[in-house]
Amino acid sequence: MGGVTSSMAAKFAFFPPNPPAYKLIRDDATGLLLLDPFPHRENVEILRLPTRRGTEIVAVYVRYPMATSTVLYSHGNAADIGQMYELFIELSVSLRVNLMGYDYSGYGQSSGKPSEQNTYSDIEAVYKCLEENYGAKQEDIILYGQSVGSGPTLDLAARLPRLRAVILHSPILSGLRVMYPVKRSYWFDIYKVAFMNIDKIPLVRCPVLVVHGTADEVVDCSHGKQLWQLCQEKYEPLWLRGGNHCDLELYPEYSRHLKKFISTVEKARSRRNGPRSSTDRIEQFRRSTDCFEAPRKSSDWREKPRKSTDRPEKLKIPDFKFHNIDNLRMSSAQMERSRRSVDYHEKSGRAALTNTLKELERASTGWTEFEPAPSKNTTFLILNPFEEHDYSSAYPRTISSSAAIQLIMSQEEIATDAIKHALKALRKRHLLEEGAHAPAFIALSRPIASQGSEWKEKAETLELELQQCYKAQSRLSEQLVVEVAESRASKALLQEKEAANSNLQAELTQARDECSQLKVDLEEKIKALELVMSENHQLKVQLEQMSIKAKNAEAENKMLIDRWMLQKMQDAERLNEANSLYEEMLDRLKASGLENLARQQVDGVVRRNEDGAEFFVESTIPSVCKHRIHAHEGGCASILFEYNSGKLISGGQDKSIKMWDTSTGSLSHTLYGCLGSVLDLTITHDNRSVIAASSSNNLYVWDVSSGRIRHTLTGHTDKVCGVDVSKISSRHVVSAAYDRTIKVWDLTKGYCINTIIFPSNCNALCFSMDGQTICSGHVDGNLRLWDINTGKLLSEVAAHSLAITSISLSRNGNVVLTSGRDNLHNLFDMRSLEVCGTLRATGNRVASNWSRSCISPDDNYVAAGSADGSVFIWSIAKTDIVSTLGEHTSPVLCCSWSGLGKPLATADKNGIICTWT
Repeated sequence: MGGVTSSMAAKFAFFPPNPPAYKLIRDDATGLLLLDPFPHRENVEILRLPTRRGTEIVAVYVRYPMATSTVLYSHGNAADIGQMYELFIELSVSLRVNLMGYDYSGYGQSSGKPSEQNTYSDIEAVYKCLEENYGAKQEDIILYGQSVGSGPTLDLAARLPRLRAVILHSPILSGLRVMYPVKRSYWFDIYKVAFMNIDKIPLVRCPVLVVHGTADEVVDCSHGKQLWQLCQEKYEPLWLRGGNHCDLELYPEYSRHLKKFISTVEKARSRRNGPRSSTDRIEQFRRSTDCFEAPRKSSDWREKPRKSTDRPEKLKIPDFKFHNIDNLRMSSAQMERSRRSVDYHEKSGRAALTNTLKELERASTGWTEFEPAPSKNTTFLILNPFEEHDYSSAYPRTISSSAAIQLIMSQEEIATDAIKHALKALRKRHLLEEGAHAPAFIALSRPIASQGSEWKEKAETLELELQQCYKAQSRLSEQLVVEVAESRASKALLQEKEAANSNLQAELTQARDECSQLKVDLEEKIKALELVMSENHQLKVQLEQMSIKAKNAEAENKMLIDRWMLQKMQDAERLNEANSLYEEMLDRLKASGLENLARQQVDGVVRRNEDGAEFFVESTIPSVCKHRIHAHEGGCASILFEYNSGKLISGGQDKSIKMWDTSTGSLSHTLYGCLGSVLDLTITHDNRSVIAASSSNNLYVWDVSSGRIRHTLTGHTDKVCGVDVSKISSRHVVSAAYDRTIKVWDLTKGYCINTIIFPSNCNALCFSMDGQTICSGHVDGNLRLWDINTGKLLSEVAAHSLAITSISLSRNGNVVLTSGRDNLHNLFDMRSLEVCGTLRATGNRVASNWSRSCISPDDNYVAAGSADGSVFIWSIAKTDIVSTLGEHTSPVLCCSWSGLGKPLATADKNGIICTWT
């Protein structure tokens, strides 16, 4: 089940471009791999890298001069390095780094199939290449993973502790989380072997930059944000507003941020910054606003009293400093006993002011109750308004919105009551001061000069003190107004927060509804997937049934082939019986008409010459080179004589056919039009048409009288190495090529009429004397006979241990000569395919697969060339060498004997033709 699920997950997760955006070619001059259609660059190398899973991936390495960092780029899904090539070049130049990108297995021209495990082995192979081939150290490598490439990137980064940095471009938490925000891992999810991306990123110990578009419709931006929050070493992320999944490179901020990041990590080198400490600190509470600030200019409308010129000013508010506040307590009884004295009035004024400050302090610090004015036996605490006090314990740190509103309203009420009480206290003090000052005014009215001046000074001092109290009251009123305004602003802010909270509640409800809908969709998808799995199981069952049927059909086919072979054997037996009857009839015919047959025999064939004349001369053993002709550039592969003539025809590597007069050694005619090297030649028995086999996969038919091409026979898919024409008719031509076919052509119609397919390439072939049988010599060393009409194999014999290079038929048609790469020349009886002679010689070595030997016209001698430039002449009757000719300086490729008995012509690899007499 694991293999099926892995392959299914891979099909859902990977989408390689089809067709690939590039082709991989090799430069013939330099041997370098190139990406087609991109031009070659000096700083770009194309590589094929083997992986540990047996695949071979394609990688591109872009070198930047003086670069100190190397970026290993893992591209996204539905892309290959052909589409990323220009971006790789631009990033290398812009960021001033070396860059290596690669195609995953199954992508581009990389072999194998895409899968999660293959991506891990792919990036490991590229990292190994950077270390071994380019000397890159772990501290100098920056891993760059885009989209699905974040999987192999994080897998490798989690295992390399000294990496310079990691860049995640639109990363994914896992494959399934791209489609649905699930919180668990299913069996068909990718990138979950050992860990998922969300579990691997905390293991990365180097700086991590996350780049993501806020409008990404393929991979939601929350993937990148969640991965960034899990990083050990966070770098300032780049959230591109409006950026989609595949267009982040078009934003200018993208390039600037990458440059800044790479510059930062290059300066840091191997130093690793620890996790940043949190910048959150516990916010301290504000100091109470009821403390006295520096005295401001009084806004009182009263005119200031004139200052005394003989003593310093007294009783300023900033000079009110009370120490040991906790120990300073007074009772109302003591105030009653000292009411009549002037000192009492001074202390009473200070106590009233301190009481007012205390009430205002309670109102500003949030006390929930306001104490009434002190009674007779009440003891109260006087606080110094110029010292700092901690009021944080007076109210809870976090309160609900309704409690906050009630608190603000209670503070306003308390502040209003405090102001009223302060005004009452001031009026009371004013009345007390007037009562206290009354004796002083009476004393001043007495006509005592000394007492009058003293009391006058005291009156001025007390009036100045009263003026200062009014100023303090004004300042406290202003401060109270400010506090009330701040409380109202806090109330408005609280209302705004409540409105925002209600909006967030509505969004949360909507998100929950969407989540429930997505859960329903996920369940439907899971059901659909289960349905697909069940269908897959049914298809597997059907496949097994079809496999059983195929095996049964194969067994039936084998049985039918055995029956067919048996039938063929029976047909061969009947054919052998027919051949024996045919031989008996021939023997009878020979016995009855031997005299008439002797008169009618021309060239060993039981037929009359069309012109009515007989041309036959006994062959002589050649010994002297009569002419040495430089015929062709690059070598001469085939020569032959015209029927009953001394004219020689040659074809060579220079793509020309030349006709020579052997009596003078001069060139008489040249035929042009062949598009390849000439490998074999033949001529019709009426000497009107010359046919050439060419390396251009074609056959060319020339009209000798006009020198023009009559036919171009096409149909072979490889070079044509052998050709022959029927000896009783100029209509049928047979050819053999290295596409393992023999084709029969009709020259009258100009097209192929039959094709014979065989398992081994054919090097040479010829027609039998009756024109109904084809003899072919093959690379596997076998001699085969074929029926020209049906294309069936008539007989087969192992003629040589190595490839057959030449086949030559005797003049009477009863013997066929074969030459092979085993340096043997065998004579076979055409009727029984039995060896009737084997010719060999010390030093005789066949030069090539198309070295041609020949039989003399009187069937008494055999001529064959050797690789050392020698030409050996054997006597068929004695099976021994009768002459060795040594005029050539290079390997002799072909020999041909004139039908008139002489001369013998030979051609070598340098294009030299020698005629021998």
